[in-house]
Amino acid sequence: MIHSSLRFLTRTINDYLSMKNGLDENKIFLTHVSDESGVAIPDKSLGLSLVNIEEEKIFKEQNTAFINANGSVEYRNPELKLNLYVLISANYQNKDIDDPSDDYYEGLKQLSYVISLFQSKNVFTNDNTPAMASEDPNIKKLILELYSYSFEQMYNFWSVLGTKYLPSVLYKVRLLKIQEEELISDALPIEEIDLLSKTKEL
Repeated sequence: MIHSSLRFLTRTINDYLSMKNGLDENKIFLTHVSDESGVAIPDKSLGLSLVNIEEEKIFKEQNTAFINANGSVEYRNPELKLNLYVLISANYQNKDIDDPSDDYYEGLKQLSYVISLFQSKNVFTNDNTPAMASEDPNIKKLILELYSYSFEQMYNFWSVLGTKYLPSVLYKVRLLKIQEEELISDALPIEEIDLLSKTKEL
């Protein structure tokens, strides 16, 4: 589900950028930020990268018992809710020309388009975005929140990524639910308690 969620976001951004730019070409790629040779994002494009996964504990489900269509009680581990931290970076630094300022400007423009997209629509459901269900029917809802961090955190963050800073924006993608359908056990539900027979025994 993580892979399909990020692929869905990548395609959504590409569709929006194609509309804004009037060009039918991919402008953003699901990719690492860096590799052994340096920046892994293709030149003159944006990169969407997963940089962290955390468990959402505030809304953690505690219920382990569920009644199925046959009326039996099924016991499963509670579903897992995840938050994904997604970095969108602009790699517009064409070194083949003497003046890279045009590339830098273009990168900031494309990054601004992405911010505009998620400002206008930051909640994706199967109802308001049918393409999400076709990508993966298990994805029910994605909420995108702009995540801000300090200059010190930014320095440490890019040091860990192992490359120089690129114009970028970090989003927290909330409440990706994962529920494996494997049963712990099952049983018939308790429908009544016979207190009368217990009283007679006493």
